[in-house]
Amino acid sequence: MVRSSTALSALAVAVSTASATASQSCKLIENSVSDATAVSYPGFLNSPQFNVSTAHWFQSSSQRPTCVVEVGSVHDVSIALQVVGAQRTRFAVMSGGHASNQGFSSTDGVHIALNRFDQVILSADKKTVEIGFGIVWSDVFEKLEGTGVNVVGGRVEGPAVGGFTLGGGYSWKTNQYGLTVDTVVSYTLVLPDGTITQVTAKDTPDLSFALKGGMNRFGIVTSAVFRTHPQPPQVYGGFGIYPSTSVPAIIKATQKFHDQGTTDTKTQIITALVGTTLGTEALVMFFHDGPNKPALFKLFDGIPAILNTNRAWKFSKYVKSIPSDLAQLTNIRGAFATFSTSTLTPRFLEAIRNETEFFSGIMDEHGGITTNYDIEPFTNYGRFAVEGAYPHANSPLPLNLYFSWLHRTDDDFWHSQMRASIGRLQTVALGEGIYNTATLFQYPNYALANATSNELYGFENAARLRAIRDRIDPTRIMNLAGGFGI
Repeated sequence: MVRSSTALSALAVAVSTASATASQSCKLIENSVSDATAVSYPGFLNSPQFNVSTAHWFQSSSQRPTCVVEVGSVHDVSIALQVVGAQRTRFAVMSGGHASNQGFSSTDGVHIALNRFDQVILSADKKTVEIGFGIVWSDVFEKLEGTGVNVVGGRVEGPAVGGFTLGGGYSWKTNQYGLTVDTVVSYTLVLPDGTITQVTAKDTPDLSFALKGGMNRFGIVTSAVFRTHPQPPQVYGGFGIYPSTSVPAIIKATQKFHDQGTTDTKTQIITALVGTTLGTEALVMFFHDGPNKPALFKLFDGIPAILNTNRAWKFSKYVKSIPSDLAQLTNIRGAFATFSTSTLTPRFLEAIRNETEFFSGIMDEHGGITTNYDIEPFTNYGRFAVEGAYPHANSPLPLNLYFSWLHRTDDDFWHSQMRASIGRLQTVALGEGIYNTATLFQYPNYALANATSNELYGFENAARLRAIRDRIDPTRIMNLAGGFGI
């Protein structure tokens, strides 16, 4: 472990005599960091990058900070963290801005942006790659194109490496290799007191456990080393958009895909049932880790579609083709919510459709745009699970609710409706025998802000996380940054 070696004694004096305000923290950081780091303030003429560095996928997730600190070295991250910790200044750490809970990667205080940590460094033997936590996954895949290897990462354009990895990381490669956290070899971590350390399962098992799903509670991670896997030159897939008349057939095909999919780990789908003011439509995302159409996709042949983009193409181009950016144009306000089941049943899938139909009838009254229910029929990926905070050895199937709406005044309404919808679906899942609160937990990257540590990690894992937190962050510096409580 290495403590920042800069002349922080003078900084400590300044901190001890200054009142704890965000503007003073910004100036202290600005006067202490190297030229690798830039500090900017509100106002386009001062820094056009200010707005770029704070923008989130959901506009409702963004806040206007006192300053943006675009850190350019691990050493400068240490300085920034020591300043906000000593001053007790609210701060945030942002990787890509895909978090849907306001305050989790946004703040009105010091906004620490990791976008300058964009390295993708492949080892000489191509067995591992170091990736900075400020780069988006689609750019990682583009940089690895042509090397013959790839990593387990994001499925659409938008999510960045940092938050995605710390939350777990469901991927198009999950059936073959597990979650992203299952492939991490080491992390570069700045602890709450500013100490810089390398985290591995062998040398620092508690910290390794905490960072595998524990989110942003244990310091600031600037990069990680990931194991690679072979990547074919082309993959097959795309997406299909289906009208309401095709939804029953899509539900049946999705159930059959799940029931038959255990024999083909290279093939995955996500079926999204989408509620709008016009009723329920479906969006199916198809992926096969090879150039030819797999047999499982034939389950969807003949179902009338509005659009189908399936074909063979490079992996990076495939990921960028999934229409997350088109959705972003309407994401004025929104949130994710989730729970997991052990499997899928026809009754459970029909219950999801009933939810979308219900919300289609009330959206106009509350500024609703869409209500999405993403169904992810993974197979036995838990065989790859390593020891970590987010339990997934039993291969849970996360259901992702993604709602968007227009008006701030409707935030409480839609948040409450998401919770109510989950409650109704959990009742159905309990009746189907596919849900158990003691063994199936909420996936952190999809969870609403009010999720408890027991709901995310289970009683034993949550207790272990608290013990680790008490040891490395006794003064609760990381509580100054928003996030889930542990």
